[in-house]
Amino acid sequence: MSKPSSPVPKKVIAVRLDLLPRLMQRAEELKQNPNQLANLLMEGGLDAMDAEGTYEIPIVQIYRTLKGKTLLTSKAVMAICSVVVPEIYKIDQEEKRILLDLINKHDGPLTAHILKGYHQLAAQMNKERIEHEREVARLQRAQKSR
Repeated sequence: MSKPSSPVPKKVIAVRLDLLPRLMQRAEELKQNPNQLANLLMEGGLDAMDAEGTYEIPIVQIYRTLKGKTLLTSKAVMAICSVVVPEIYKIDQEEKRILLDLINKHDGPLTAHILKGYHQLAAQMNKERIEHEREVARLQRAQKSR
């Protein structure tokens, strides 16, 4: 009996041992076979190298979205935002994450007015987050003191 041939020829490629735990963890988080994840990452990287202009690696986008991480974190985006919102470099990391997440989810032209509005919204959302965390901490302290 002959073995059925694989539709895609395969070749074994080594993965550095120090990367293996991270690969296995991400594969589990994404519910992917580790070999499939490695192929998706490699394909995305090669596609990004071949692409004209900018290119977002799909599996990376999926992972960052799944983890609630912003996709737009590059220095170029920060520099562009700083033209309209000069204080962007002075805001804390969490407010910056909220702002970039709002920008990332924006659909359509991003005007200076909209960017300023997102900055105000991010500041408000960050303030509410801080207040919420303080309230949770207060309730937890009250619970422990009983």
